[in-house]
Amino acid sequence: MLWPVILPFQITCGAMLFVVLGYTAFPYPAKVTRPRAFVLGLAFSLVAFIPSCTGIMMAVDTVRFGDFHYGSYDDVPDFRSRRYLPENATDIHMHKHANGYYARYKLPEHEFVSYLNKLWSKYGEHSAVERGGFMDEGHVVDCEMFDLRFGHIGWDCPEGSVVYYSPSEPDGGGATYYLDPDSISVTQRTGFW
Repeated sequence: MLWPVILPFQITCGAMLFVVLGYTAFPYPAKVTRPRAFVLGLAFSLVAFIPSCTGIMMAVDTVRFGDFHYGSYDDVPDFRSRRYLPENATDIHMHKHANGYYARYKLPEHEFVSYLNKLWSKYGEHSAVERGGFMDEGHVVDCEMFDLRFGHIGWDCPEGSVVYYSPSEPDGGGATYYLDPDSISVTQRTGFW
C-alpha cells in the first residue's frame, strides 16, 4: 500500500543527505564553521523534506504510472506489473496506477485457461476466496459494471466476455479477467498492496 511513496522517499533522503554533507564540507560563506554549517544544512533539509518529496514523487509518477504498450510479457519492465499477467500475452496495453493496473492483451482462450489453472493450483490454497467463490465468475460480463471499472480509460465493454478471477490475496490483491473468446483478447483489472 505504501510502495508508491518508497522510491520518492529514498530519492529525497539521498538528496537531503547530499545537501547536508555537501554544505558541511564546503560551507558558504567561508566564515561559517563546519558544525554551524551542519546544523544549517540539517535545518534546511528538514524544512524542505516534504515539499521536495512531493515534487520528486510527482516527477517519478509521470514515468512509472500512466498508459504503456508492450509487445509481449518479456517487455514489461516492472515486476509488479507482471503480477497476474499471463506469460504468453502479446500486444499488451497497460494503464498503471499506484495500486495496480488495467491491461488489455491478446491471448488465445486455451492458453488463458491453462494459465489460470496453473495460477490456481500454485496459489489457490492461500486464496482468501476459493475458486468459484465470486458471484459472477464464469458468467457473461455485465457491461454496466465493466464501464464503471474501465470507463475512465475509454475501453469499451467486450460483450460476450466471460469473467474469471485469480486467487485473492488476504489484503485484497488479485486480478479480474474478462475473456473474449471471439477476439482472443483479455481485459484485466489487477490490484496489489
